[in-house]
Amino acid sequence: MMIIVAILNSVQVIQLGGEVSDIANKAIPLSSTAAQLNESGLRRRISFERLYREYQMTNPDSSAIKEAETNFEKFTMLVDDHVVQLRFYLANPPNNKEDRELYAKARELVSEIEATFTQQTDIARRVLKRIKYGDKGVDAELMEINIQAQSTLQNKRSELQKLAVVIANKSVDRAKIAEQKVLWSSLIVTLLALALGLWGAWFLSKRLANPIMSLLKSTQAVHNGNLSVKIEGLPEDEIGQLGDSMNLMIAELRKKQDMQAVISTYIDPRVVEKIILPGRAEVLAGQKQIMTIFFSDIAGFTSISERLSPSGLVKMVNRYFTLMTECIKAEGGIIDKFIGDAIMAYWGPPFITEEEQASAACRAAIRQRDALVQFRKELPDLLGLRKDIPEINIRIGLATGEVVVGNIGSDTARSYTVMGDIVNLASRLESINKQYGTTIIISEATMRMADIHIEVMELDRIIVKGKSEPVEIYELLSLTGELDEVSALRRIRFAEALVAYRNQDWLVAAAIFTELHEKFNDKTAKVFIERINLLTSHSLGSGWDGVWRMTTK
Repeated sequence: MMIIVAILNSVQVIQLGGEVSDIANKAIPLSSTAAQLNESGLRRRISFERLYREYQMTNPDSSAIKEAETNFEKFTMLVDDHVVQLRFYLANPPNNKEDRELYAKARELVSEIEATFTQQTDIARRVLKRIKYGDKGVDAELMEINIQAQSTLQNKRSELQKLAVVIANKSVDRAKIAEQKVLWSSLIVTLLALALGLWGAWFLSKRLANPIMSLLKSTQAVHNGNLSVKIEGLPEDEIGQLGDSMNLMIAELRKKQDMQAVISTYIDPRVVEKIILPGRAEVLAGQKQIMTIFFSDIAGFTSISERLSPSGLVKMVNRYFTLMTECIKAEGGIIDKFIGDAIMAYWGPPFITEEEQASAACRAAIRQRDALVQFRKELPDLLGLRKDIPEINIRIGLATGEVVVGNIGSDTARSYTVMGDIVNLASRLESINKQYGTTIIISEATMRMADIHIEVMELDRIIVKGKSEPVEIYELLSLTGELDEVSALRRIRFAEALVAYRNQDWLVAAAIFTELHEKFNDKTAKVFIERINLLTSHSLGSGWDGVWRMTTK
């Protein structure tokens, strides 16, 4: 009985060794090479796009061109080498029927990648050669074919990488089953060995099972997203080779994760997840929808920057942008771009519901106003100054309405952004804060959409420069229920003054605005006092609409 069990155990150990050998010599190298092929293809594409841009420039950077040309050729050769390696690993599939089918599918993908890569390489070289020697108007059809070929290659490389992972996982699953069989037979052998004094057989079985368990635990940790795992302490045999291969694969995955983290600092991950990866043609091509647009900047930034050293200015701006973008992201906003010291952002589907967008944008604006207090406290340590600390104030404009949103740009450089009159209005409202002495101005549409969540004060009815239709504008004071008594009293008196002003009851309006200016140092009230002094010298007539026309942006 013991001899039969021992023989069975030996057979299962040999089977397990075969499974482990397949993983170490086929599945893991195949998966690792597929990942390297994907990375080399991506870096080759980056080199091509860099060359394309440099060749189009009036004064191209020769060092950049040389570096890009070297990288293009280098990664072209690497792709060819990876294809050769993949063919080698796929040449002898395992005996398992399911694996043979997967290997056949993988070989087919490699052949398709090789054929498409050869075609795309030829097209890419033709494009680069023509633009390098002065033909700036490269045929759009040829460029489109190149872009399509690149996209096809990317899709097939990704599909091959996923297929290689499936092959590796199936190999590990089989090894796990074989391991269980080994453990059971080893247990029986151990029990018999205890009875017959064959303790040594049990000990050797455990010595075989422990490294495998260590490998399986490490594999599970990687599957759960832990890429800090490093497999050590394995014997110098096939299991040790498997451990080395696993370490190489983990290093490649860690490198890819790091690259994705860097990319996410340039493109909001939600844009990639919800717009770019799904590849919905109607969204990428452009469509109209209701969105809330946000603009903010630092008041008097030019004069502030002239007083600071370059390093101090960079520290200040970076910290400012960090605090302000945190406020926007905390409320689900998408950072569109930084323009000097200004921030442009937007809220709307598919990132946030249409009903919630205006409220979220208003909350972000109030968060920024509150974060500015913290930023001012940090400035002395940030700039290394104890006196002459610049006074930092911000201006924010919000507008809600229909915009065109889509993937906008050239054939080689695009961004998912918004365009339209509402974008211009938000920018104008941000600038208009300077005239009214306010911090946050929102449009009527924004106010109505966020009405129950915010406290506002009507400021004026204006026509911005370049437009003919009037808009009502409001100062955003606080969230609902958070308005202090002084601001509430000021809002009541200002509304009364505004009614008198629009009724051309100049004496009453001037008296209330003067009271507001003297009692609350209300800068907006001072604007209306000056305006009333100007208007009283003109005969406006009973048909005056109370609209003030802006003459500057």
